Amino acid sequence: MAFPNGTPLNQLKKYGYEDDHLRRVTDERKRKRMISNRESARRSRMKKHKYLDELIAQVDQLKEENNGIVTNINMVNQFYLNMEAENSVLKAQMDELSHRMQSLEEIINRMNSANGAAGIQGTEDLWNFNGETVNNVNDFLITWDFSPCEYHGFCR
Repeated sequence: MAFPNGTPLNQLKKYGYEDDHLRRVTDERKRKRMISNRESARRSRMKKHKYLDELIAQVDQLKEENNGIVTNINMVNQFYLNMEAENSVLKAQMDELSHRMQSLEEIINRMNSANGAAGIQGTEDLWNFNGETVNNVNDFLITWDFSPCEYHGFCR
């Protein structure tokens, strides 16, 4: 005979059921509860195992992303170092060219003032290191280690 769920034992006794019958009903309820608890525990373990697998997969994915980011950072750092080295070379070249330009401007100013003091106008004679006269600007620039195309930027 089936009883509604949650029927207290004392009510069953009140209706005249005997102890043996009540024990069987109680044992049956315990057995069903045990089966239900075991099934619930099994579902819980499966859920926990599935969650753990998902976490492991997420860790693997994050490690892969992290490795990609580290690789990108290393590439950017290498690019930065290369650009920094190139920038240093260009600054050194700029300093050298600025120094040469100042030297040439100083020489031209001295030559102009020497020509003006000597009363020479319109001459195109230039002097090299030894004070010798050179006949054109190209020879002057070569003396100063400037080829005409380098000086004007035409050699490429």
